[in-house]
Amino acid sequence: MERIDVFHLPFYKKEAFTGSDRGLRFWIGRKETLKEGTGEEKETVLRAIVWPEPFALKHTDDDKKISRDFPFSENGLDMAYEWIIGEGRERIKKMKHP
Repeated sequence: MERIDVFHLPFYKKEAFTGSDRGLRFWIGRKETLKEGTGEEKETVLRAIVWPEPFALKHTDDDKKISRDFPFSENGLDMAYEWIIGEGRERIKKMKHP
């Protein structure tokens, strides 16, 4: 998987992106969350979720999914990509082969 495969930020304003790469499946999308430490103030983030193949996100048990939030920006998208191919992939490998 290459960085260009995950599109640019305007895509995520309306859609989520799912894909797979060598045993790893992933989802990247826009989410509204409560801003940390503010109680009720919301912020928009990019959420990345990884899980092992072969099933789609909604058909995979929650305990097999790992997620992380990133700033809703091009830099945040770069960070999400790096997390998916780095830490996300390693954590899924460990899950599949403890």
